[in-house]
Amino acid sequence: MKLPKNFKIGLTLSGGASYGIAHIGVIKALREYGIEPDVLYGTSAGAIVAVLYASGLSIRDMRKFAEGNQLTKMLRWRVPKLGFLPMDYLEDKIRAYVPYEKLEDLPRKVMIGGTNLETGRHEDIETGYLTKAVTASCAIPVFFRPVELNGQIYVDGGVSNNMPAVALKNHCDFVIGSDVMEAGDIQREDIGGFRDLLDRTMTISLASRTIFNYKDCDHVITPVGMVPFGKFDFSHVEEFIEMGYHHAIKALPELLDVLYLKIMEYEKNTQNILDEKLIQPN
Repeated sequence: MKLPKNFKIGLTLSGGASYGIAHIGVIKALREYGIEPDVLYGTSAGAIVAVLYASGLSIRDMRKFAEGNQLTKMLRWRVPKLGFLPMDYLEDKIRAYVPYEKLEDLPRKVMIGGTNLETGRHEDIETGYLTKAVTASCAIPVFFRPVELNGQIYVDGGVSNNMPAVALKNHCDFVIGSDVMEAGDIQREDIGGFRDLLDRTMTISLASRTIFNYKDCDHVITPVGMVPFGKFDFSHVEEFIEMGYHHAIKALPELLDVLYLKIMEYEKNTQNILDEKLIQPN
């Protein structure tokens, strides 16, 4: 689809731990239909995918990043004061794939969602060292140590808002959401211990901090089918990418209809502005 000049598309990618891999499939489907977001907003796992995409990585390279992203490689078996796992592994891996130092250096604009532990507020991080911004957004409380950024400490952006969209409306004419926080129904016997209980409660909590953003999106893609897999199981990369791709392709006819109407509205408003300028007295 040919877009008008200066018409900008925004894409917000939710958090979701390993489910965030499905965002790669969503981007693959959008790209095949000529939809290349100009501005991205990423939260937690979505922050990783947003930075990888904005840096110019191919789908193949993003898949390669995900395939090697085993949570166990982040383990450093010591117990710090504020969390169990430091984020140095993730920082090093991002540096190996992304040849940019700061968010403002990226070819495409990226905003990262973080939760400021000191103020208790959600923040849109738009500048500064991208590895710190991404790891701050991914620092799930208790599991990971908070990340210091600009003199304050941050944890996972999903704690306060798991798929921010309103910030994109200030930069874009059309906003797409990719929500991988599938809650779904499970059976009681599926909760077999502390880890299952933690996974389920985190899912329910994050889902509630995702869906309220739908009102600020023009269209939301919601990959499903990942519930049988654990949030920290990174061994199903191909399946997750395929789920994201499949559901994005399924959503595209409706998305394209909404986009077409938005373009018509944009062109009408643009023409009205031009007409007003032409009739202004000298």
